[in-house]
Amino acid sequence: MDLQIKWLKDFLQLSQSLSFSDAANMRHVSQPAFSRRIQSLENHLNCKLVNRLSSPIQLTAQGELFAQTCQQVLTTLEQGVSQINPTLADKQQVKFAATHTLATGVFPALLEHINQFSNNISCKLHIADADDCVDLLNSQQCDYLLAFTDPLLNKYQQDSLLLAQVKLLPVCKVDKQGQPLYHLDQKQAEAIPYLAYQQNIFLGRSVAQVIKQNRQQAKLVKNIESSMADGLKMMALKGLGVAWIPEFSLQSEIDNQQLIVCGDEHWHSQLEVRLYRKQQTTPAFNSLWNSLAKIKL
Repeated sequence: MDLQIKWLKDFLQLSQSLSFSDAANMRHVSQPAFSRRIQSLENHLNCKLVNRLSSPIQLTAQGELFAQTCQQVLTTLEQGVSQINPTLADKQQVKFAATHTLATGVFPALLEHINQFSNNISCKLHIADADDCVDLLNSQQCDYLLAFTDPLLNKYQQDSLLLAQVKLLPVCKVDKQGQPLYHLDQKQAEAIPYLAYQQNIFLGRSVAQVIKQNRQQAKLVKNIESSMADGLKMMALKGLGVAWIPEFSLQSEIDNQQLIVCGDEHWHSQLEVRLYRKQQTTPAFNSLWNSLAKIKL
């Protein structure tokens, strides 16, 4: 039976995404070409592997069995090639999704660990808004999601790794006397401008909760909304208001006395940074996951 390796990889990808368009995109071919390859595989096996009438598509009983066979064959082949000549083995591509804040503040440390773990892994990073990143994981368009713990991800909680606990700190520009330009715990005649996240993202909801809990302490007026912590930080450096920024993004500015924390602990928010994953079955992915479980950032 003359089965092509690329057909096995195609079908395994389709069995994971259950979408011809998504699978074709991940296999870097056009959807018509991808569909023809799946059809060729079915013709060689003389059976239907996919029920194309359902939405989303579903594997037939034969398709479910053959997906397991594809996984076993490709894993055995990869291991065999690696044993004969490690330089010939294809690099395993791992797709990450993260917000800009975590992509710049946390992902480099994660990537450093991955590079130390194996030189046979290539990483692809997709940067998007927090809720869009959740959608990428839900639709299986990424392998791992680097995110703050969010109720939207509760169904993945048992299949996640806690990488770090960080504080979301209120900061503002330092005045000429080295004091906060604004102070959340001191009565001020005028309302304090604050630089807000969009309410449809997790950090926005977190800051809104902190402000709600402390609304009797200070009067805050929203000055601007943005989805990016770095953008809000730049505005705080200009003296435009108070911004809540993750502490890992503040070290340089605080050390240089450009920004200062301007509220006591009841204005702080404790956040968890987690790595979430879709269900994986390959030994290579499980080995990487077990390695990542050992790190604390």
